[in-house]
Amino acid sequence: MGPGAAALLDIPAQAAARGIGQIEICHFHIPSTDAAYLGELKASLAASNIQCLTLLIDEGDLTHPSPQARQTDIETVRRWIAVAGELGAARVRVIAGKSAPDASGDMLRLSAQHLHELAQYAGDHGVRVVTENWFALLDRPAEVLHLLEALDGEVGLLLDFGNWTGERKYADLAQIARLAESTHAKANYDADGNLQTADYAHCLKICADAGFQGPHSLIFDSAGDEWTEIAKLRDFVLAAL
Repeated sequence: MGPGAAALLDIPAQAAARGIGQIEICHFHIPSTDAAYLGELKASLAASNIQCLTLLIDEGDLTHPSPQARQTDIETVRRWIAVAGELGAARVRVIAGKSAPDASGDMLRLSAQHLHELAQYAGDHGVRVVTENWFALLDRPAEVLHLLEALDGEVGLLLDFGNWTGERKYADLAQIARLAESTHAKANYDADGNLQTADYAHCLKICADAGFQGPHSLIFDSAGDEWTEIAKLRDFVLAAL
C-alpha cells in the first residue's frame, strides 16, 4: 500500500466536510508519536468535531510461541494504547492472537490473560479494548464466543464483515453478531469494480437481526476515489437500516 493522497492531519476536516462524525485510524497511519504531533492530530480532530472511534493496532501477537517476542508485542500494544488515550480515542482494537487454538485451550487462556491486563491498562487511559474476528485464534465463532464470554465484558467485539469468507461466512457471523459493539462494514467488489450488493445487504441484515445498535465503520478497498465510494456505501447502509 503506497502513501495516501492526503496527510492524516487533513483527514478530519475532509471527513467533516462530507458529514462524517467518526473515523478510525490505523496505527501505521500515524507518522509520529511525538507529543507535538499527537497534539496536532488531537487538535485537528477537535477542530472538525471528529471523534476517533477506534485506533486500530495492526500488529502484535498475544499468543506468540516465543515468550520474549510475545512480551515485546505486548509492550508495543501498550504504547499504542497510550497513544489512543492521548488522542481521545473511544476504543483501541487489539489482535487477540495469531496462533491457532489448541485442544487444551491454552492459547485462548493466554489471550484472555493478556487481554484482561491490557483492558485494565487501557481503562487507566480512558480507552476501551475491543478485539476482532481475525487471524487464526478467532477464525471461528466458537473461539470468539469462548474468549469474550471468559472476559465477561472487559473486552468488546469489533465485527468485521470481510475477515470470514466462503460458505460458512453468514452462519458464522450470525453466531457472534449479538456481541458486536461496532463493525468494519467492509464491502466486496466484483472484477469490474461493482459492489456485491447481496453480500453487503446480507451482512447488514445479520447485524440488524442481532439487535446491533453500534456504529458501522465503512471500509472501501478497491479501485476508485475513496470519498466517492464511501459516500455510496453510506447511502447503501442508510437505505438498508
